[in-house]
Amino acid sequence: MSLATIKSYPSGISLHLDKDADFEDVIKEVEEKFEESRKFFKNAKVALSIEDRYISDEEEKLIVQAINNHSDVDLICIVGRNEETNRKFVKALKRVETMQDENNARFYKGDLLEGDIVESEGSLVIFGDIKEGSAAVAKNNIIVFGSIYGQAYAGNGMDKNCFIFCFGLDAKAISICNVKQAVKSTSKAFGKKKFTGTFVYLENDRLVAKQASEDAIRELMNRNAKTI
Repeated sequence: MSLATIKSYPSGISLHLDKDADFEDVIKEVEEKFEESRKFFKNAKVALSIEDRYISDEEEKLIVQAINNHSDVDLICIVGRNEETNRKFVKALKRVETMQDENNARFYKGDLLEGDIVESEGSLVIFGDIKEGSAAVAKNNIIVFGSIYGQAYAGNGMDKNCFIFCFGLDAKAISICNVKQAVKSTSKAFGKKKFTGTFVYLENDRLVAKQASEDAIRELMNRNAKTI
């Protein structure tokens, strides 16, 4: 009995996994199936749907890593379940491609771990933490739905209106337009329950950090029309 089955749709791959088998056996078969299909998929840009089995965030990362290591496909995103498969693949892919066309943005799901470097020719949106020893680099803005413990370099295109947003800031130094300095968070995200977030931007060629109030958000959106 197959533990992993690949179904291909226009702009997407549906990966069906045995719900009862040991995960190590499942991931091994995923590697084998994608290695066998390497020539078929080539360098296709696809959305991925994982079906039939509940997987944790860590298991999802291992599946994505297995696909990356054993195929040449470019995984654009992982889409949700329980929709019409063909329609959701096409819709998800078109949505991401539109964002890339307009803002050349990159979206990254998961934590950046020690040694990881993620770059973007536009803005960079991270759904996770930037851990110590990792780095995020973007031509425009960096938006982190998590905390920054490592390095964040925004505004590499030298647009002084660029900014960094995060829910927690505990990095030794971050940079915008090559202005690098230690910045303490004014957000209440650390040590208190209220999760407000922090904006970091340039003011008189120095980095300043402000709590993400409604006024601060509106001000930065007005300064940067390319904000996602």
